[in-house]
Amino acid sequence: MLSSSQKENDFLKQTLSNAGIGVWHVLLPERRFFINKTFAQITGFAANKIDFNSNENWIEINPKDGLQWLEQLTVDISKQQSSFSEHLEIQHKEGHLINIQINGKVSAYDLSGNPTQITGTLFDYSNIGSTGRSLDYRYRIEKLVSGISSDFMETRFDGIDETINRSLQKIGEFSQIDRSYLFMVNKRKNEMDNTHEWCASGINPEIENLQGLPLSIFPWWMQQLYNKKHIYIYDVSHMPREASAEKEILEAQSIKSLLVVPILNANELIGFMGFDSVSQHKQWSQSDIELLETVAATIGNAITARKDHELLIVEKEKAEESNRLKSSFLATMNHELRTPLHHILGFSDLIKNAELEPEQIQNFAAKISESGNYLLQIIEDVIALSVGRKSEVKVRAELINGLDLLVLHKAVMNELISSKNRKKELNIILKPDESFSEQVFISDKHKINQIFINLFKNALKFSNKGTIEYGISLKDQQLCLYLKDEGIGIPDEKKELIFDYFRQGDDSSSRRFQGIGIGLAICKNLVQILNGTISLCSEPGKGSTFSVSIPVIVTTNKPAENTASTPSFVPNLSDRRILLIDNDPNSLFLLKNVLAATHANLITSGNDMDVLALVGENCFLDLVLINLKTETDESFNLIREIKKHCNQCSVIGLSAHSLLTDLENALKAGCIDVVSIPIDTQLLFEAIQKGLKKPYCCND
Repeated sequence: MLSSSQKENDFLKQTLSNAGIGVWHVLLPERRFFINKTFAQITGFAANKIDFNSNENWIEINPKDGLQWLEQLTVDISKQQSSFSEHLEIQHKEGHLINIQINGKVSAYDLSGNPTQITGTLFDYSNIGSTGRSLDYRYRIEKLVSGISSDFMETRFDGIDETINRSLQKIGEFSQIDRSYLFMVNKRKNEMDNTHEWCASGINPEIENLQGLPLSIFPWWMQQLYNKKHIYIYDVSHMPREASAEKEILEAQSIKSLLVVPILNANELIGFMGFDSVSQHKQWSQSDIELLETVAATIGNAITARKDHELLIVEKEKAEESNRLKSSFLATMNHELRTPLHHILGFSDLIKNAELEPEQIQNFAAKISESGNYLLQIIEDVIALSVGRKSEVKVRAELINGLDLLVLHKAVMNELISSKNRKKELNIILKPDESFSEQVFISDKHKINQIFINLFKNALKFSNKGTIEYGISLKDQQLCLYLKDEGIGIPDEKKELIFDYFRQGDDSSSRRFQGIGIGLAICKNLVQILNGTISLCSEPGKGSTFSVSIPVIVTTNKPAENTASTPSFVPNLSDRRILLIDNDPNSLFLLKNVLAATHANLITSGNDMDVLALVGENCFLDLVLINLKTETDESFNLIREIKKHCNQCSVIGLSAHSLLTDLENALKAGCIDVVSIPIDTQLLFEAIQKGLKKPYCCND
């Protein structure tokens, strides 16, 4: 049974042990040092040699093995023969520093009054201090993150980049790291760019070297980020084996530690924010990482919001541009169509209201026909261009005499200058190649004229005075022409813009020169359709030179003489029955008169039911001509019904729809051919010949 004093002694030992207090004891005459297990745990002294599960509490030690500071304290105490209590920062056996409070007192004397024993305690208060510092650090970093979030909330879209740079600097300085940065993944998800960077003093920036980096050279890195995981590397030299490619790149930049957190938008990776430590290793706690992920989310939201805002602006501008283009398209039609309409209506009125000689009537009719064809070509080209299908614009190859083209262009220039009253202000110089007037080539005369007229109008419009020089030649199977003026000129940044539809060098509302800006755009499109090139050389205040080169076929053949009076091919269809389907009385009247010379037996109908009553197994018709309605599906359905009831008669469509898709749909519905309106009589006769089952003869 334990004695009372022994129980008290054991109780004291247990209490000291549970309280985490180290105890030390020194026998001075023998210089023997003893510590308890808690002392060993706190300091790490001889911890690898101690059996902490044994009942023995005291351990004898040699202070020279690492506790020299304790030995020195005992010397001081024995000299002073007093007690002491001090706070010390000592080095743990494993190398890190700890904060302790050590107390000591002489506990025994000899008969002469000299100290023989010293006893003391040791207490580690590092955790108490670090807890306080941790709470303070936590408060300060949360305050930092909150401030950064507030900064973004108060930032305008045009200031987001500056706010990002400022945030990276705040985090970098607070965390005492060497470099903080932002990378963004491109739209194709195959490259990334270093978009923002902050570097501590003495650290070289890397942003210029980190542009257009292929994601493929960071396989492990990107896999982590795509899985929405952060990357924390305390020691780059200990990176996993599968990250060998990334390790090599990081070590080349002398990076020791790093932290990277993903930036997401709608749960999709769009980039990442990173922090590098070059001078020393950097430890990040999980709470730090979570807070920085909050910053990354804030930055991601800001960047996404800016992109959405920019897209809204672009869409708004597109909508406004679309409305402007609609209005301008109507203006374009007005601009291009009025001249031929003026000719058609004017000569028609002369024929209708005046007593004219037959020769005059024939001459006026020829003018009407010429202007009508010109108008038709413009309509077809503008419509095809407006829907973006240059391949549907027809190239009409014909023999062109150089002299005729030169004379025409000269006449156009004189007419335009006279109409603008500019004869006194401008001097026109013609510089054709000496041999051009004698040469013959094959190309689209109408389109060449359109190109020239628009270029000359442009020179006329932007030249107040001076000279306009015109040159044209044939070289190496190329038609080359140029127009040089001494007008206002065009700055470099506007040279591409002026070839866009409805654009001018000066797009401001206060511009000097009015107009809708289609001439040069038409030129560019027509040149491209003819497989040519157009170029511009210009200097503000000194004028402009537009040069055009178009591939042509140079030939020695002469253009055919005017065949306007030559009898046209007219088939004899006196033994044929043709059904005409058209609900437009004027169109039906015109068609009957066109076919009158063929002596065909014509049957007319505007009712679908009447048509279906005429066709069948015993159908007596040879051909059906049908004017395709605006609601083409209705006409297509009727054609299908005709073909369903009768396989003997052919169907030819007459269509005001000049687009290729409409013509293809008519053929699919059952038409053997389609003739465009306005009707070319010869093309109509050729289609009829194709559609009839047996040959027919021609009128003499």
